[in-house]
Amino acid sequence: MLVYGCRAMREVVINDEDGAANFEEEIVFTKLKILYLYDLDSLTSFCSANYTFKFPSLEDLSIIGCPKMKIFTKGELNAPLRVNFYYGERDDQQPWANNDLNTIIQHLHAEKMGYICA
Repeated sequence: MLVYGCRAMREVVINDEDGAANFEEEIVFTKLKILYLYDLDSLTSFCSANYTFKFPSLEDLSIIGCPKMKIFTKGELNAPLRVNFYYGERDDQQPWANNDLNTIIQHLHAEKMGYICA
């Protein structure tokens, strides 16, 4: 899946139930192997609701040119332990340790903004 060039997009998956997400709701992308999020100036997260996301087949994840992205999702994220992950303004590969993508994105965003010295 490739999502790119939409300057106003804030989230890819939104909660359409007046902000009251069901904590047991699960969204599964069974066959998705590649997820590219490119040049999305206003993107702050993949989803701000508390959904559980499962990506059992994910191999590559790129988040490039999304300067406002601070977290992938507020809910739970399940993906394979070995995923090629790229983040930033270029396609520099970043580590994806312990399947905790939210922590990695938060750290990289803070580092980019100058809050953390690498």
